[in-house]
Amino acid sequence: MSESSASYSAAAMLGATARDPVMDLVRVLCVAVVVVGHMLMIGATVIPGRGLVVEKTLLETNWIGPVTWIALIMPLFFVVGGFAGIVAWRRMEASGRTAADFIRSRILRLARPSIALFAALALGVLAMHLAGIDPAVIRLIALGVSSPLWFLAAYAFAQAYLPGLAILHAQARWRTLATLAAGAVIFDVLRVATGIEPLGLLNMTFVWLFAQQLGFWIADGWFGARSSATIVAIGLGAYLLLAGLVGVGYSGNMLDNLNPPNFALVALAVGQTCLLVLAHPVLERVGAMRPVRVAVAIVGSRLMTIYLWHVPVLVLVIGLLLLTPLPTPTAGSTEWWLTRPVIFVVMAGVLAGISLLLGRLERPSSARGYRASDWSTGLAAGCMVIPSFAVIVFGLDFTVAVASALVLTAAALLLGPLPAGRRAGDPSPVTP
Repeated sequence: MSESSASYSAAAMLGATARDPVMDLVRVLCVAVVVVGHMLMIGATVIPGRGLVVEKTLLETNWIGPVTWIALIMPLFFVVGGFAGIVAWRRMEASGRTAADFIRSRILRLARPSIALFAALALGVLAMHLAGIDPAVIRLIALGVSSPLWFLAAYAFAQAYLPGLAILHAQARWRTLATLAAGAVIFDVLRVATGIEPLGLLNMTFVWLFAQQLGFWIADGWFGARSSATIVAIGLGAYLLLAGLVGVGYSGNMLDNLNPPNFALVALAVGQTCLLVLAHPVLERVGAMRPVRVAVAIVGSRLMTIYLWHVPVLVLVIGLLLLTPLPTPTAGSTEWWLTRPVIFVVMAGVLAGISLLLGRLERPSSARGYRASDWSTGLAAGCMVIPSFAVIVFGLDFTVAVASALVLTAAALLLGPLPAGRRAGDPSPVTP
């Protein structure tokens, strides 16, 4: 048995209730990739006669398409989230707690940081209007700031259904996985055949639940029980399928397949899962280093805050630079690329300050013995997905931001304090 197989088999023998430090490390690395990717994607400059011009610099390069087959790590987010979620759920179940307890804890850790974000966005939009900024420019800025917020709905939905999907996984894991994949194919076909683009939004369930389900398979040790050669073959098959999908009309740039998500991301999820399993022994050694463990513990407890705030911080930094007399290099130029490390350092500093201030919202105070009803838990989970869809349908303006903050506040109030039982030192289970 390979080193990777032994590691995962050990986890399986523990009943898949023990945390895997490698998964915590991967969560942090995924967030870092997202932050850097957005930093490289957004370029802005003020051109006389045209005003503010925002360019998606990274998307205009010739080499970005193939890179996204590895670097578009949203499928991996949900795979790791599935692993962390089922481990936490099995631990809670073993201690006598219910599915409502699990869902409540997940939704609270999503809702509370999101309330602060939407409140800040409402104030930011209002301030720009009062400052007399062109409404067209405000809409452009709001579009960029709100682009990552679809994740709130997708992840909340996936986590809310996790206990039920864990049961289906235990009863018929192959059938469950195949059904989710088939659902993604069906809605891709329906969207293309009818020309009704909103049908693609239904794949936010099938695609991301499929990826989450792969995390269950890792937790059970299925991938670890296979030889490295078998994992390589499965991964190669997934990427060959992805190439075939591109050949029949899917975009070769995985970023284009993200909104709405489609079956190409199902194939990508399988390929990335295999890469994760193959890299597990190396990541285990890296994660064992004390500086890495400390960094993962610090960043891991603030992941949701960092994810939610990184684009607003980037936009703020770029906007403030445009107000200074400093020269603004053309997006995509050599000078522009050379300024990216400086932008990243500034972003990291601001995000560190925000996470120190607001990161505690990911760790609500506990109330021993508190029990919310099933109906309030379900209603709160429904409230959690409303802001993302409101932003998708109406865009982000002052009204949407305020309404979203109020809806999320209602979700938090419906759930009450976080149930007691979280072990001291556990990083946040949220995987943005």
